[in-house]
Amino acid sequence: MKKITLKTGALILALMFTFPVFSQVVLKFNFKKGDMFKQNISVNMDMTQKVMGQDINVNLILTSNATVEVKDVKNAIYTLEMKYKEMKMNTTISGIGNLSFDSNTPEDVATAQDLGPMLKAIVDKPVEIVVTETGKVESIKGVDKFVEAMLNSLDANMPDAAKQQLISQFGSQFSDENFKTLFSQNAGYFYGKPVNVGDSWDYTISTNASNFTMNVDTKVTVKSIEGNIVTLNTEGTVATPEGYETEINGMKAKVTVKGAQKGWVKIDKNTGWVVSSEITQNASGNVEAMGMSIPLSINSTTSIVE
Repeated sequence: MKKITLKTGALILALMFTFPVFSQVVLKFNFKKGDMFKQNISVNMDMTQKVMGQDINVNLILTSNATVEVKDVKNAIYTLEMKYKEMKMNTTISGIGNLSFDSNTPEDVATAQDLGPMLKAIVDKPVEIVVTETGKVESIKGVDKFVEAMLNSLDANMPDAAKQQLISQFGSQFSDENFKTLFSQNAGYFYGKPVNVGDSWDYTISTNASNFTMNVDTKVTVKSIEGNIVTLNTEGTVATPEGYETEINGMKAKVTVKGAQKGWVKIDKNTGWVVSSEITQNASGNVEAMGMSIPLSINSTTSIVE
C-alpha cells in the first residue's frame, strides 16, 4: 500500500511539471528606445440620412499607413514619433457621385476637383506623443502643423469660404483630441492587474465619430493567450451625450445617436502594441436643425492590419 502511495505521489508531481500552466499577463507598454512599429488603419463607414422622405447614402473608406518610433524612454514614460506615410480617401454620395483622394498624387496644389495634395501635405509630418506604460497620454505636439500644411496646399485662387469649409471638414479629423483618443484606447485594454483567459473589465472613453462626440462604454474579455499574442473581445454601447449639440455646415444642430459596438483586439504581450483589431459600430438616431428632424444611421468598421 505504501508503494502505491509513493508511486501515486510521484505521478502527481510528474503531471504537475508536464502539463502547461496558464500564467497571467499584465498588459502594458514596454518599449525600448529605437523600437519602430507600423500602424495600418482602415475605416469603412456607411451613413444614411432621410431628408424630406429621400434617403441620402454616404460611404466613406479611409486608409492610412503610419510609422511610430520610440524616441525616448524615461521612468516608464515613452516619447513616440508618429508619421503618416500614405493616406487614401474614397467617398461615395448618392445623387452626387464618387470622390477619391490619394496622398500619392504627383500634384502639389489642391483644387476643388483634386484634394489629394491636402493628404500629401501631411505625409511625413511628425507628431510627438508622450504616453505612460498604462496607456495614459501625457501630451501631444505637432498636430496643428497638419492643418497648416493642408491650408498651404490649397490653390491660391480658391475662394476663402471654400478653403475654410474644406479645412473644417478635413482638418477636424486631425486634432489633438482625436489623436489623444486614438492612443488612449490602449488604457482601456490595459487593466493594470494580472489577467487570464476569461477575465473581464469595463472602460469608458469619449471619441469623435462622423464629427459627432460619442461616449463609448466597453466590456473587455480576455479570449485567449497564445504565444506572445493576447486576444481580447470587446462589446459595448455608443451614444452621444445627453442634450448634445454641434454645428453642421454652419447650423446649430441637436444630435441624438445610440447604438452598439463589438469586436476583437490582438496585443503583443511583450510590448503592449496592438498588432491587429476589428471594431464594428452600428448606431441610429436623428439630427434636429432648423425645425427639421432628420433620421440617420451610422454603421462603421475600423480595422488595424499587420
